[in-house]
Amino acid sequence: MDSVLLGLRTALRPARQTVVVVAMIVALLGLTALVGHPFVGLAPYLGIANLPWWALGVGFAATESCVFYLQTKQQARTVSISELPLVLGLFLASPAQLLLGRLAGSVAIFLVHRRAPRLKTAWNLALVSLQTAVAVALFHLLAGGREVSSPLVWLGAYAGAIAANCVGSIALALVIAVYERDLRVRPILDDMVTGEPFAPFVITLGLIAVLSLSAAQHSAWLLLVTGAGLLLGYRAYASLADRHLGTERLYRFAQAVTSSPEVDETLRNLLREAKELLRAGRAEVAFVATDGGDVAHVRLGATGRLGRSSEAPAPADQWLLSRVVGDGEPLLISRGTRDAVERRWLDAQAAREAVAVPLRGGTGILGVLVVTDRVGDVPTFAEDDVRLLETVASHASVALQNGKLMDQLRHEALHDALTGLPNRAALQRQLAAALEEVADGRSPGAAVMILDLDRFKEVNDTLGHQHGDQLLIEVATRLRTAVGSAGFVARLGGDEFAILLGGTDSEDRAVRMGRRLLRSLEQPVSLDGLEIEVGGSLGLAIAPAHATDPAALLKRADMAMYDAKASTGGVRLYEADPDSDNPRRLMLVSELRTALHQGRIEVHVQPQARTATGETVSVEALVRWNHPDLGFVPPDEFIPVAERSGLIGLVTTRVLDMSLAAVADWARQGVDLGIAVNLSTRSLHDADLVDEVSRLLRRHGVPASRLTLEVTEGSVMADPARAIALLHQLRALGVRLSVDDFGTGYSSLSYLKSLPVDEVKIDRSFVTHLSDQGADVAIVRAIVDLGRHLGLEVVAEGVEDQPTWDLLTSMGCDLVQGWHLSRAMPATELVPWLRGREARRPALRAL
Repeated sequence: MDSVLLGLRTALRPARQTVVVVAMIVALLGLTALVGHPFVGLAPYLGIANLPWWALGVGFAATESCVFYLQTKQQARTVSISELPLVLGLFLASPAQLLLGRLAGSVAIFLVHRRAPRLKTAWNLALVSLQTAVAVALFHLLAGGREVSSPLVWLGAYAGAIAANCVGSIALALVIAVYERDLRVRPILDDMVTGEPFAPFVITLGLIAVLSLSAAQHSAWLLLVTGAGLLLGYRAYASLADRHLGTERLYRFAQAVTSSPEVDETLRNLLREAKELLRAGRAEVAFVATDGGDVAHVRLGATGRLGRSSEAPAPADQWLLSRVVGDGEPLLISRGTRDAVERRWLDAQAAREAVAVPLRGGTGILGVLVVTDRVGDVPTFAEDDVRLLETVASHASVALQNGKLMDQLRHEALHDALTGLPNRAALQRQLAAALEEVADGRSPGAAVMILDLDRFKEVNDTLGHQHGDQLLIEVATRLRTAVGSAGFVARLGGDEFAILLGGTDSEDRAVRMGRRLLRSLEQPVSLDGLEIEVGGSLGLAIAPAHATDPAALLKRADMAMYDAKASTGGVRLYEADPDSDNPRRLMLVSELRTALHQGRIEVHVQPQARTATGETVSVEALVRWNHPDLGFVPPDEFIPVAERSGLIGLVTTRVLDMSLAAVADWARQGVDLGIAVNLSTRSLHDADLVDEVSRLLRRHGVPASRLTLEVTEGSVMADPARAIALLHQLRALGVRLSVDDFGTGYSSLSYLKSLPVDEVKIDRSFVTHLSDQGADVAIVRAIVDLGRHLGLEVVAEGVEDQPTWDLLTSMGCDLVQGWHLSRAMPATELVPWLRGREARRPALRAL
């Protein structure tokens, strides 16, 4: 039997999904009773034997345990010969005995052999029951009591077994469609036609066995020996086919890595084959690329593109490197491991299982090849997989031993592939070295500039990425020429560049260099005959006056750049916040960092309800900090501190993590709600935000549609091109987007139309006095009408009384939030509040 018995995918989650699955189980059992009831009391079709249920159970278990796997994209399907005991049971057992035997064999397979979850097992047993009932019904309807030699009897056996497989294909497609919300008929039809290529052959063997028994019952022993031989031969064939496929892929891989001189192609082949051979979800190589202990990571993305990064190893990665590189031995982390250290590493990677093997070179171990997470319903990694991955690593090591390739790898880890300039990692090293000289008194200071191009996205959108790349190459050349030997030029990513001037603490010299850089961009750039005007905004920070560590100095230069962009462009020197020397503010920076590391930052939630029905459909996450000595610290005090000190990224990650954990916990309690989280202006310029959101969604198993990220008009308009590009990436994840405090900013309708948002949120300043029937009524009505015409949901916050609620309802506002519904509360109190509210308003249960 094919993969229809693999059942539900691992992505299925509890709560509402569980209810849907249980409903499907009930429906399958109901159909089984309906289809099978007329035949349940029938005797065996042939009176020559009456196979007991336990014998059929052994047959089904044996055939289902002898399978081989075919990898198709993101699903591993199994192929077996379970049609053989089904055909024998149709002829030689009563329908009741056949059903009981098949259920017994399936229970043994799912619970003992595959160790499937209970819900998945229940769903599959219900499906098996319906398949058996369909097979019995079609067989008896077509056979009609005729002699076993009649072609109509044979046709009944073929129709019953094949129809049972088709039922399985349809049921599996339907349950997947429920959770992916995408039903495609064509793949279902294709699977029904081509999904069971061996089924007709296996059914024919079953018919031959039945005909032999009807002619001579003593041939049962001969058939038993033949069947056992067939089963063993099939099992050997399955093993041989799997090994042959692995050998063929290894051969192709060896050819590819030895014939390709390009590092990218070698690494791409290595990671792709590692994933396919081990049926893994992810693959990565970590090279110990420098004497300083940094690790160069190379990952294969979902689209086949390579991603690179170079950084100091995290504690979890350090443990893995010490185990594999230090000991020189492979590491197998099985699914369900009880080792605490292994579990921490898996949690850090958002993985279930992993295999890591060393990449060896002529001078020692070059790095580690790691694969994680089996794809499909196949067993966890085993020792055979370790040996297979070691073989892959051995072939790859031959290609990577070449010194030129390793030098190129190290170079690429520290340089931008497009412009050839040093990258962010290289800049951080140079800056750290320059600041060490300042600290030791060997240098008076160092200046860092961050340059962001103006209107670069317009070039990309209008002329295409190829012209955008040409523009970046030309800008890199001009910057390198303008700086000369006086400084260090790097590309940080996108349209952002950085310049480091060492050996100076002179503001005048640094500002003059900044102006020279901007003048170098004044001459139009010629792109295929088109003259393109390009300019930039440049921020400048100087050590030791503004900061003495690399991260802080870069942060201050970045802040100065945004100040320049928000004004008239040009060069802007970092200016400290007038309140930055305030003792309380300085203390809050230190205390906030401690609170983040110790988990003392909390998330409260405030419900949002539909105006028309009062149904609570989502909540907004509100960050709270209750200091042991200072008491409650309001967000409008510590959030600006976090933004100015560079801690806002940690705050955002902490709030997202706790918010998604709460959503997952509510789902386990049967409450399906979305949650909205605010993003700061700095978060919209964080290049790692999209990956961080994706990682946290996977970690907590929360569908992306349950997360809404709120941005303000001002945060988007600070750098519209970059913010809109990032919002599109978030939208591609499936995350909902909302414009917060709408009506208080300075955006234009043209920008609002270009934003990939799902809702707008009316600022509380327009809502609080709405019931007074003042000018706010016209403003709110205009915003609601605008949202409706743009196809956006409209949320009103600050609703504090019933008249305001009623007025918003009459205007067509979709959702409300405020004290009239509920104050903010700890996430753990939401479910009791919801149930108490439902008890007070029984009508809600009927909604």
